[in-house]
Amino acid sequence: MIPEHEGAEVEQRTQSEFMYILSQLRIKITLPYILLAIIVTFAAAFLVTRLLSSLLENRFQSTLLDAGRKAADSMASLEEEHLAAWRSIAYIEGMDKAVAALDGEATGLLATPPVINAQLDVLEVLDREGDALFAMYHTPGGTATDYTFAPSSGHADWPGVQRVLDRATDPFGDKYADFVETGRGWVFYTLGPIRRENRVVGVLLVGTYLDHLVARLDAAALARISIYLDAGVPQATTLAPQTPGILALDPVTFQQYMERQTYQSPRRDFQVSGRTYAEVFAGLTVRFVEDAGLLSVALPLSFVTDSGGATRESLLTLFGLFVLFVVIVGVVTASAVVRRIERLAGATRQVAAGDLTTQVEIKGRDEVAALSADFNQMVNQLREGRLYRDLLGMTASPEVATRLRDELEQGHLELGAQTITATILFADIRGFTTLAEGHEPAYIIDMLNEYFQGIVGIIRQHNGVVNKFIGDAVLAFFGVLPENKPPEQSAWDAVAAAQGMLDYVRTINHRRLSQGELPIRLGIGVNTGPVVAGILGSESRFEYAILGDAVNVSQRLSDMNKLYPEYDLFVNGATWMLLGNTPPVEAVHLGDVEVKGRVEPVNTYAVRL
Repeated sequence: MIPEHEGAEVEQRTQSEFMYILSQLRIKITLPYILLAIIVTFAAAFLVTRLLSSLLENRFQSTLLDAGRKAADSMASLEEEHLAAWRSIAYIEGMDKAVAALDGEATGLLATPPVINAQLDVLEVLDREGDALFAMYHTPGGTATDYTFAPSSGHADWPGVQRVLDRATDPFGDKYADFVETGRGWVFYTLGPIRRENRVVGVLLVGTYLDHLVARLDAAALARISIYLDAGVPQATTLAPQTPGILALDPVTFQQYMERQTYQSPRRDFQVSGRTYAEVFAGLTVRFVEDAGLLSVALPLSFVTDSGGATRESLLTLFGLFVLFVVIVGVVTASAVVRRIERLAGATRQVAAGDLTTQVEIKGRDEVAALSADFNQMVNQLREGRLYRDLLGMTASPEVATRLRDELEQGHLELGAQTITATILFADIRGFTTLAEGHEPAYIIDMLNEYFQGIVGIIRQHNGVVNKFIGDAVLAFFGVLPENKPPEQSAWDAVAAAQGMLDYVRTINHRRLSQGELPIRLGIGVNTGPVVAGILGSESRFEYAILGDAVNVSQRLSDMNKLYPEYDLFVNGATWMLLGNTPPVEAVHLGDVEVKGRVEPVNTYAVRL
């Protein structure tokens, strides 16, 4: 046995080793991302599975309802075929005469060919008393010509036959459809009168066995079909033809479904031979008569469960690979970062020992590389070089950088500003959000780089300074740097720069249109007025800024082509007046225009280009 004190030491040592492992930088870097990846993976798998199940269920329900519509359409098509066959037989020359003469043999000779051609299941011809005169019954499973010719009796008691013999009509005529249980099973009939000299001399019935009818609807809808003419078992079904009792509807359910089917499709789920089906019900309409019974369409629920299970397994596999990928990338990345930091820590210890010649090799362009560069500058006392580098990183144009550098060299960099009348140009790409949504980010970056490359040169060519980029927009000022200029000159320079920018965009658009790409459209606002220009920030972080109402108004003017789409360049009244009596462009005076965020309207001119 291990002594108690030795066991405590082992446990304490194990805990210390475990805490040491957790304190390692590579573990601190990697572990949070691994945990986050696992959490995101399980959450995503759960949400995607739920969403997928919902989508599959909706798709299944739509498929089920679509199958019902196809079955109803096939039923209507069968009725049309019945009517066509009925007319082809009833109107055969001599048929009315043979029926009126009670000549069954002549009737059969006339009726047999069209019955075989139409592939009818049942044909029955009755005399004026409703007694069978001639009949043909196709033998189920037989050949196309396999018929029996033994007429049955009792037709006179059928409601449809009685209506025909009584010469009854409805809004659709004197022909009817009905489901009748016969000695050969249930039959769907279409029947109508045979007339001679405007007298009803007999009744002609064409029919389809109900078992054949549901088989036909099954093939059309690609779903299992059942027909319920009353409560109880279905009169015909392709879902469970051997055990129809499991499909029975009790009287209460049957009545509820009959009532609900007028405004929704009732549904029930049940099992047949160990397989779960979903069944929807609709009203059975024949010969424009509603509520003849119920027509049901059923599909197996494995349509949802099988697809969902396979997709769920695929998602789990995919998310598992994602977690493994995150772990591998995290470990590799953490190890690379830690090795570089360990080298930097060793160099720091050398400097602490007095070795100021130490230099750290700079690899890459990330934060560790920047830290190494800062360390080298600290050791070599390159304060001025570092400050100038930071200064260049904080400026948007060489003119601003030069002004700040000169003041630094003279030793009197002061946080402050001057008030001066300048001309501000603000240019924005119209519809940029829509353009960005339709393309990859890399494409947008390349497009903006090409656009900015051209307009920055144009602005500098006309003595302007680019102050900053704001997404797809650019803010520039004229008449301030490198030296103050009269407002008249800054106005001329800004308008000329705007013209050059629009010409440059037209050149770009010519190429874009030739390549099948959408053109770029600018909105440019030019405004002259007092601004505050100078160094803004703190002693440790600052930038050269232009502030004032004139800046805000230039931005609002750039949005004016949303209201006046025929123009792209808008200037305020002060700018237009400074252009003198011979301005370089023509403009339309829009008058005082209200702009967003400003109480007083702006006197505005729209420039024609």
